[in-house]
Amino acid sequence: MCEEQSVLTLLERVEENSRTFAETGCGFSVLQESIIEMESRIVALDFDAAAAALILDGLSPSTIASLNCAYRIWENAAEFRFVDRLLRAEVGLSDYFLHSRFERLIRDELAMVNGSPLKRILFVGTGLLPISAIQAHFQTGSAVDCAARDENALIISKRVIEACDLTTQIRAFSHPNEEYDFYPYDLVVIEIQTRRGSGVLKRVRKHCKPGCHVLYRTAQGLRRLIYPDTLVGSPRGFQVKCWQIARGEQTVSTCLLQPATSAAPDVNLKWLTQVNTTDGIQLLRLMNRTLEEETTIGFPGPIDPETGAVLMGQLDSDVRGGRRHVLVAEKDGVVVGQVILTPNLTPNHYHIVELTRGTIDRSFRGSGLALRAFREVVGKCEELHREVICLDVRAGTLAAIWWQHFGFKSYGLLKDYSRVGDKRYEGLFLTQTVADLKERIAELARSRPTAAALRVS
Repeated sequence: MCEEQSVLTLLERVEENSRTFAETGCGFSVLQESIIEMESRIVALDFDAAAAALILDGLSPSTIASLNCAYRIWENAAEFRFVDRLLRAEVGLSDYFLHSRFERLIRDELAMVNGSPLKRILFVGTGLLPISAIQAHFQTGSAVDCAARDENALIISKRVIEACDLTTQIRAFSHPNEEYDFYPYDLVVIEIQTRRGSGVLKRVRKHCKPGCHVLYRTAQGLRRLIYPDTLVGSPRGFQVKCWQIARGEQTVSTCLLQPATSAAPDVNLKWLTQVNTTDGIQLLRLMNRTLEEETTIGFPGPIDPETGAVLMGQLDSDVRGGRRHVLVAEKDGVVVGQVILTPNLTPNHYHIVELTRGTIDRSFRGSGLALRAFREVVGKCEELHREVICLDVRAGTLAAIWWQHFGFKSYGLLKDYSRVGDKRYEGLFLTQTVADLKERIAELARSRPTAAALRVS
């Protein structure tokens, strides 16, 4: 406990030194000394998971954000000081005190795409010193582009590239909205301090060419005190294919992302005949991953184990009794999607089925998995001799837009539909015939370039 307390004291000193430097411009050497000490302590605790957990648990999100800011202030200042000397020809690039760290980082990252031809590489979020881009060129011989964080970084990084006599091999540019043309690149690297990283990934997913590799830099474990963990779970539309985890003096971890469109055909869809313990745990994990971001599936936040056990027990009973039908999507033993069909059991409404808990893990949204799931839904409805599907959803949400994209039409609006804390939300009630849904699926499949790859028997 003494070790953890000493680390917390050190972190407080880092924050204080950073504030002093930011406010006065003085005390860089003191800030650097405390930053280097923080790094060394983090490295020393690398394999002590219990100690790391105690330290992280003792820090608020705002404190962690403040430490990230302190490190960013120091890193930018350190880069600026080195670049100033580099441009005055007082030092060479290899004299940068983090040179070997970046050299190894690029080597480890390139190992994840080993064997792939890389004619052109893009780094998004380059700072004043484009050392990653330069190292990538040195290690591959490829043409490299750097998209700078801002205009100031662009001006300085261009001068660095010129000073290193690399203007024909490395190009720096910037765009105020980060709307770059990703199609020409064989490898895109999202730097760790990129603004709006998720937005960049969305554009990469839509516009990169087939076979393009995407590397995303982030932080894990105690290194989250240095850099923010910008990758919460799997990003929308991507699957994490593999990792290079920071070890020793390294501070940056990197994951290789695979577009979900490539992973979706390997997802297995099945209708459960029961909800056993394993199924129940997986379904609850999917629901809780969804509830981390939204409260549109009927719960204000993550479901506790006791409540979850009751929910899954009731679901198991209903599935066994034929009162509900649960479709799950599995990838490598992990449930990444679900939908529940509940047939109306009264004689006059026997033609109706209700659709609930239609959920896809965010990493598979936009992958074509929904199209496959709806085919299964149509097949089950036909098997049950049901002709009309009804559902309800919170109005104005992406989920509501999504259902309507698949052809569901509104037949009512309830003002006081759901309550989350003090907030009240409207609810949209939607319906569609099974025949119309089947036709809409065929229409969407024809318009998808990857429809053939997504077909199921």
